[in-house]
Amino acid sequence: MACNIDQMPVRAAQTGRVRFWHKLSLVFSRSERRRLPSLEPCALSDHLKRDLGFLDGRC
Repeated sequence: MACNIDQMPVRAAQTGRVRFWHKLSLVFSRSERRRLPSLEPCALSDHLKRDLGFLDGRC
Protein backbone atom coordinates (compact mmCIF):
# COMPACT_ATOMS: atom_id res chain seq x y z
CA MET A 1 0.00 0.00 0.00
CA ALA A 2 1.44 3.35 -1.01
CA CYS A 3 0.57 6.82 0.14
CA ASN A 4 1.18 9.72 -2.22
CA ILE A 5 1.01 13.30 -1.05
CA ASP A 6 0.02 15.82 -3.69
CA GLN A 7 0.11 18.96 -1.57
CA MET A 8 1.93 20.05 1.54
CA PRO A 9 -0.23 21.32 4.40
CA VAL A 10 -0.25 25.10 4.66
CA ARG A 11 -0.04 26.83 8.02
CA ALA A 12 -2.39 29.68 8.66
CA ALA A 13 -0.79 33.11 8.75
CA GLN A 14 -0.23 34.27 12.32
CA THR A 15 -1.04 37.71 13.52
CA GLY A 16 1.68 39.93 14.92
CA ARG A 17 0.41 39.51 18.47
CA VAL A 18 0.48 35.72 18.28
CA ARG A 19 4.01 35.75 16.83
CA PHE A 20 5.17 38.10 19.59
CA TRP A 21 3.86 35.88 22.41
CA HIS A 22 5.23 32.76 20.73
CA LYS A 23 8.72 34.25 20.40
CA LEU A 24 8.58 35.56 23.96
CA SER A 25 7.68 32.10 25.26
CA LEU A 26 10.60 30.61 23.30
CA VAL A 27 13.02 33.04 24.91
CA PHE A 28 11.91 32.11 28.42
CA SER A 29 11.83 28.38 27.72
CA ARG A 30 15.37 28.45 26.30
CA SER A 31 16.76 30.33 29.27
CA GLU A 32 15.18 27.82 31.65
CA ARG A 33 16.65 24.88 29.72
CA ARG A 34 20.14 26.30 30.07
CA ARG A 35 19.89 26.20 33.86
CA LEU A 36 19.28 22.45 33.98
CA PRO A 37 22.36 20.48 35.08
CA SER A 38 23.91 18.05 32.64
CA LEU A 39 23.98 14.32 33.30
CA GLU A 40 27.23 13.25 34.93
CA PRO A 41 27.72 9.51 34.29
CA CYS A 42 30.53 9.36 36.85
CA ALA A 43 28.13 10.44 39.60
CA LEU A 44 25.60 7.69 38.85
CA SER A 45 25.51 4.33 40.57
CA ASP A 46 26.37 1.22 38.56
CA HIS A 47 22.72 0.16 38.62
CA LEU A 48 21.62 3.40 36.95
CA LYS A 49 24.50 3.25 34.48
CA ARG A 50 23.42 -0.25 33.50
CA ASP A 51 19.76 0.80 33.16
CA LEU A 52 20.68 3.81 31.01
CA GLY A 53 22.99 1.74 28.79
CA PHE A 54 26.33 3.25 29.76
CA LEU A 55 27.78 -0.15 30.73
CA ASP A 56 26.52 -1.93 27.59
CA GLY A 57 29.02 -0.23 25.30
CA ARG A 58 26.21 1.45 23.35
CA CYS A 59 27.15 4.96 24.44
